[in-house]
Amino acid sequence: MRTITIYLVLLALLVTMAGCKGRRKEPTPTPTRTPTPIARVNTPTLPPPTDTPIPTPTPVPTDTPTPTVAPTPTPNIALIVPGNDPGISPFTGLRLADPSVLDRRPLAIKVANTANVRPQSGLSKADIVVESRIEFNLTRFTVIYHSQDAERVGSIRSARLIDLELPVIFDAVLCFSGAVEPVRQKIYNSDIGDHVLEEALNGSAFIRDPNIPMPHNLFANTRTLWQVITERGWNRRPNPTAAWVFSETPPEGGSPVSRVDLDYPDGVVTWVYDEATGLWKRFVAGEPHVEALDGRQLTAANVVILGANHVPTLILEHGTEDIGINRSIEIQLWGQGPLKILRDGRAYEGMWVRPERHAPFRFVDAAGRDIPLKLGNSWWQVTPLDMTVTLSP
Repeated sequence: MRTITIYLVLLALLVTMAGCKGRRKEPTPTPTRTPTPIARVNTPTLPPPTDTPIPTPTPVPTDTPTPTVAPTPTPNIALIVPGNDPGISPFTGLRLADPSVLDRRPLAIKVANTANVRPQSGLSKADIVVESRIEFNLTRFTVIYHSQDAERVGSIRSARLIDLELPVIFDAVLCFSGAVEPVRQKIYNSDIGDHVLEEALNGSAFIRDPNIPMPHNLFANTRTLWQVITERGWNRRPNPTAAWVFSETPPEGGSPVSRVDLDYPDGVVTWVYDEATGLWKRFVAGEPHVEALDGRQLTAANVVILGANHVPTLILEHGTEDIGINRSIEIQLWGQGPLKILRDGRAYEGMWVRPERHAPFRFVDAAGRDIPLKLGNSWWQVTPLDMTVTLSP
């Protein structure tokens, strides 16, 4: 009996061991990371170009008064306010021999500014030339014609994002060769989209010079452009949001300045004051910048330096590979920003203000008073907030 009991115990033990040998212990699961979402191809997250950092808006000092809406007279000076006199040019402050010229709508023409197109044609006939950054460290002009004709303007090139803003300020018709499709669609879908002249759709309004290689051979005659916009029903007296004022004598204050250097990446732009003429002479990369039509050096009665936020976008101006410096730049000419006005050998500092798209664009000092421009033409130098601007006495 004892033998049977021992046998049964041994048999149970063998069965138990065999069962344990056949059953494997499951490993503890390893925690897994939540998968990182794959960015959509058309909206990649990309760093800004290293040469054009995204600046933050310059804060307005708390002790700077908010500028008033209506022009505030500058003490001890007689102001010329173009809106008060229909015979005065809104962009130069000059009274014209033929006031009917002021009934036509301004033209905003895009003109290239690379070394291989200088000297350009027609810049000396403009009321205002706006120079601003584009991709690849270059600059380009938006040239405003109103009070004078130019028989040849160019070379004309493509529009940029800043050209969504400038035609509104000047109430101008934008004239350009074309644009990359995202910029082009923004233009045509905006409130200026029904009065633009793009060469691709209006070839007869422009001229191709067969002696100059493409794409630098596009030009225009302002008389032809005004004739075209008259036929379209666009040619009317402008209602610009420009609200700057003028004076024959310089206002009080300011700092003596004989030279200004603007450190644009593709070449330093220099303006030197000429006491004999009371005008500023323009140089690019150390060389006089001249007018192709007569060979004379370009000059300005006013040099207006406007600091503005420059934001690289995801729009590529050239090719399909994003290398940073080929991105289209949004220059935010709205709100307000730092300002320097150079006239009569002096520099006046203040702010440019444009509270919203159709609000008056004004140049004011710290007290909210309008800083008057000198009678005559102006060059606007639009600069990134972090760009070096050197004033020399």
